[in-house]
Amino acid sequence: MIRLTFIAVRGTSSRGAFEGRLELGDGVQVISAQNSYGKSLAAKAVAWCLGVEVMFGVPANDPAFFPDAVCEELDFPDAAGAQVLSSECSIGLLHSDGRSLVLTRAIVGGDQTQIEVLENQENEESPHKSILQTRHRSMQDKTGGFQHFFFEWMGWPRTKVLTFRGDSSELYLENVAPSFYIEQKEGWTALQALQVSRYSQLQIREIATEYLLGALDQIALRVSEQEGFQQRALLKEAADEITNRVNGLINVRGWKLSWSSHGSIASIAKRWHEGSLLGLLKTQANVDLETRISTLTTRIETLRRALTTDPIDPADLSSMAAVSQQAIELKNERHRLNVELNSLKIQYGQASELGASLDARIQSAADVLRLKSTGVGRLDHIECPTCHRDLDPSTFSLSKQSAEEIEAHIEGLKRDRALIRSNGAQISAAMAAQAGSISVIDEKLKEAESTLTSVSDSIGTVREQLTRRAADLSAAEREQDRAVGIRREIGQLQVEIDGWIKRADALESTNAAHTDIARRRAELQEALARYVRELGHSAITSDNIDKLRLDDDYVPYLGVRRLHALGSASDQSRLIAAYSLALADASKSLGGLHPGFVLLDEPLQQNPDNEHRELLFSSLTSELSTIRFQLVIFTWLPKTDIARLQEAGIQVHNPSGRHFLKLLSVPPALMVEETSDINSLQGESSEPESPSPLLNTGPDDENSGIEETEPPLDDERG
Repeated sequence: MIRLTFIAVRGTSSRGAFEGRLELGDGVQVISAQNSYGKSLAAKAVAWCLGVEVMFGVPANDPAFFPDAVCEELDFPDAAGAQVLSSECSIGLLHSDGRSLVLTRAIVGGDQTQIEVLENQENEESPHKSILQTRHRSMQDKTGGFQHFFFEWMGWPRTKVLTFRGDSSELYLENVAPSFYIEQKEGWTALQALQVSRYSQLQIREIATEYLLGALDQIALRVSEQEGFQQRALLKEAADEITNRVNGLINVRGWKLSWSSHGSIASIAKRWHEGSLLGLLKTQANVDLETRISTLTTRIETLRRALTTDPIDPADLSSMAAVSQQAIELKNERHRLNVELNSLKIQYGQASELGASLDARIQSAADVLRLKSTGVGRLDHIECPTCHRDLDPSTFSLSKQSAEEIEAHIEGLKRDRALIRSNGAQISAAMAAQAGSISVIDEKLKEAESTLTSVSDSIGTVREQLTRRAADLSAAEREQDRAVGIRREIGQLQVEIDGWIKRADALESTNAAHTDIARRRAELQEALARYVRELGHSAITSDNIDKLRLDDDYVPYLGVRRLHALGSASDQSRLIAAYSLALADASKSLGGLHPGFVLLDEPLQQNPDNEHRELLFSSLTSELSTIRFQLVIFTWLPKTDIARLQEAGIQVHNPSGRHFLKLLSVPPALMVEETSDINSLQGESSEPESPSPLLNTGPDDENSGIEETEPPLDDERG
């Protein structure tokens, strides 16, 4: 785990160099200063140096969320209207194993895409200096990416997550930062209010919480389930596409085959396992392609022999009559099929109208049921709208129906609608098959008419017989080619179906892994109950504290209601503060991946009443005194509260002067002095570790400038 050792902001202006610096120790660190001192400026410097400014809704590398004091113009007591020429900020980080970092990043007048890193190993005399990229491939770049370096330095494993588009992404620092960095404006509106949503990462709030708790196996299981959901969606789309191709191939030949992609992946795979396409064609449509191809091969050999070697009877006059009769029979068959198709179209239209009528009746019955349920529209008293004379309800012959009777009526209508829709689907399939049969008949009729024309033009019985045999041979060869082509297409579809079934079986056979997330969630829930009670949430009492729970998404509930919906408006900030502290505490107990510090900028802006303030002060020496991580609080406290906290052993920083940034008499170098910063990192704080006051009885710390006498506007995001 790490802690902040200092926060510094420096730069040059048209009136000279300026600088502001806060030294921080272990445990609870309370920075108390008046409004417009620059507390939020110092807090935002931490986010800027960590490269997580996108939390504030600004583009990457955009310092617009900073106040104007370090970007454009600042006012010193003796030098108003000083133009900012350049500015930068630095923070120090000290690891529990003795390693340290100094992170420096330009705000104005420098390369905002880079972070200067001074890395010092324990017992090393000189630090190692690096220039790393903040946003462009910050995680993927192994040599120049800041996040890749920071995750390795922290010992944090890189974690795969998925996006709504189905692509793979990673967990970034700006995803976990909203859990330990609570900003003054939006940070207190909800848990993880600054979570980055535009990355389109799936369940990123839950994953960020699990990551800080160290539940990496649960994250892997969650991502695996997400991949399973996406794979099921892809398999369902593939099944629909295969079904459309199968039905298209079958219907165009006029065959009837039951092949669908309805139901779950498991049910589809079970159905498709039952038989191959060729087998189903043989059993359901009475179409045996192998036998048909074999029969056509024998017929072709016979016709070819009859055309080339068999003798011809000059007295045979049946060729013309046979060809003509074949054309007549095909025309009759086409007429019959057209009549049946027209009948099916009429039936389909009637089914559609009946379905629409049932939809309207169901809607009307649902409206009546709603009126019955709410008591609106009951005719207990009727009068004429013009003369206002009382009327007898029996005059209108109204029937009495209970809500239960109407519900039963609606269910009956829904069953009828389902039956009509099923019939409509069957009629539609029959229409497609009928249209395919007509197409086949038209093709055969075209060939028969061509043969009839050729035989009619032949002179003599011998030529008539030769022409007929040649036409029959040509038709048989074409029919064989079509059958072979259909068999080849069915074979290709069968290969795809078999591959789909294998993928479905592999997906369904995946066993769910067991994780220890229940233990980690219970630890977080226990810590949350402890902190939310100590911080004085008005909805929590000794009688209902055992009803506090966390759901599967780590949302706190009190019984069946979300905790954020209970209590007063000021309880929202108490809940967020308690949740952030509980997450850090639970991670410490579980050996999780929490960085080890929590930053709260103006934690209680609603100014809690005296009862809650007294409760918080009394808890500082009891439950909150066991805090095992660094807690940095930016707020304003009156002198009496500061004295009470100091007497309780809480380290309170009450900086001198009216403003954080001060004009220097001797301009310092813009870049941080390596030796002094590293020494400040290695130095041990003599101030004791203390519990968190989480107090705010003064005005909000708004956009901090250098010289402001009134609170600025609310929006500090730029």
